[in-house]
Formats: sequence, structure tokens, C-alpha cells
Amino acid sequence: MRKPSKNSLGDLLVQSLTEVREAARGRTTKLTVKTVDIPEPPEYDARSVHKLRDRLGLSQGLFGKLLGVSRKLVEAWEAGTRKPSPMARRLLDAIAREPNAYVRRSRVA
Repeated sequence: MRKPSKNSLGDLLVQSLTEVREAARGRTTKLTVKTVDIPEPPEYDARSVHKLRDRLGLSQGLFGKLLGVSRKLVEAWEAGTRKPSPMARRLLDAIAREPNAYVRRSRVA
């Protein structure tokens, strides 16, 4: 049977739990807690989705491919029958802020 390495996952887990126990008992001040505020992504209604797609000069199919969704879903967003999920809204926001990072045009001679 192999002896676990000094920094194995199990050892780190035991060490971490021991630190938590000691902090709960008031024996140490090593425990650090951080609070992080993650804002909700901006809303994208039918008009704003269509406006972004037009700004990029993409068809619904290509826009869907860029976002990793179907053309039908892009169509539904633009018709207002469905709304983009929070994950999709984060990606739409990133694309809106820096479109050239996502779509590059090639010149055809």
C-alpha cells in the first residue's frame, strides 16, 4: 500500500477542517472569510438582441453559432417569446462591450 504524499488532497482537507474547528472554538484567528458581490447581468430584450446582432452584421444562424445556441433560440429572443438566460446575457454583454474580440471580418477581393 502506498503512503500518501505530504500534500495529498486528503491531508489538505484534514488540515483545513482542523483550522475551521479551531477557529470555531475561538483558538485561532487564521480563518479568512471574503464577501464577493456578483451583480446580475444586464437585461436583453428582443430589441437589444436584434440590435446587437445587426451591429455585428450576422445572420441569426451565425449569431447563434457565436453564442452556442440554435438559430431558433435567437429567433425566439428577437420575437420576444423567450428571454436570454443569465449566462447568455453575460455573454451578450461581453460581446457588446468588445465585439471585435468575437467577430473578425475578412476582406474578399
